[in-house]
Amino acid sequence: MTTNNFEIKPLSSQDRNKLRKQYLFAVLFLGVASAIFSFIYFFVIKPDNFSGIPLVMFSIFLVFFAGIFSYLFWSTYIDLKRGIKHCYTGIITDKRVDKHTTKSRSYNTRMGTNTRHKSSRTYYYISIDNNEHSVPYSEYAKVNVNDKVYLESSPKNKEVLAFTILEKNQNLITITAKTSYSSPFKSKSITKPMRQSEIDLVKEIFFKKVRRALIYIAIYSILLFTLWQGIFIFLIPVIIAFIYTSIKLLILINKYAKFNRNGNLKQITTVQVIDKLTTTSNTSSTKFRVTTNVESINVSEKIYKKLKANAIIELHKATFLKYLVGVSVDEGTQYLENL
Repeated sequence: MTTNNFEIKPLSSQDRNKLRKQYLFAVLFLGVASAIFSFIYFFVIKPDNFSGIPLVMFSIFLVFFAGIFSYLFWSTYIDLKRGIKHCYTGIITDKRVDKHTTKSRSYNTRMGTNTRHKSSRTYYYISIDNNEHSVPYSEYAKVNVNDKVYLESSPKNKEVLAFTILEKNQNLITITAKTSYSSPFKSKSITKPMRQSEIDLVKEIFFKKVRRALIYIAIYSILLFTLWQGIFIFLIPVIIAFIYTSIKLLILINKYAKFNRNGNLKQITTVQVIDKLTTTSNTSSTKFRVTTNVESINVSEKIYKKLKANAIIELHKATFLKYLVGVSVDEGTQYLENL
């Protein structure tokens, strides 16, 4: 059976064995969670000596983890009962990394404990013909945008059953509307005077870096003044950080002076887009990164959506400072005010 986006096939015996391993994972998860909650209940909370609030919180967490176990078990059961898998064939149009951070804090007990815990998990996604799929890192790392792939996954818990690269992106360079050939792209650079809007953007980036460096220098100075009469070994890393930050600031000011003395020039480098990546997180803003044959750059969402793999673009950078101030695409130069 075939739908608009994927083909439906019956599960093979190998697919069923792979799904049944999810049962083992669910049982192991239940065993570990039970051991942790038993230890907390009998040795930390000690219900006979506590009020009802910690017990309520404990029960909420217990129900939450029981729900996770139930979902893992139930979703695997449904996939095995249906006996089908979804098979996707298409071009990778985007890649995404999602970093999810959780923080927790334990309550004060009679033993005086008050601990904080921070954990982070990373999830990897690829978009096949603009349809996003979760994949293991081992598969994610193999592919770039514009690769043609084949993916099999279970309908309910989205377990990846098979993943194959059918065709790697060959970095085709179009010569005419009908002719193309595969050849390593050679970058080239030219130097031109900057526009006033670009000069203003360079100033904004420069003064932002100067303010940040001065804040760190002020903090290190306060620490040096405070710790000067203390143990000298604690002063060594502060002294090193103070000297390092000060030298970096002097170098930055010198480069900015050279940039002004030489007529506010910019270097325009022609490069080819190799790959694209979106990074999402529950603790920071979304970032858009483009990999070229020369370097990787962070761009705005507007520019990110315009760029495609194999596209030929121009990077506009301030001389000496190397600040990226613009990217030339089909419609002209797009400036990076967000930086």
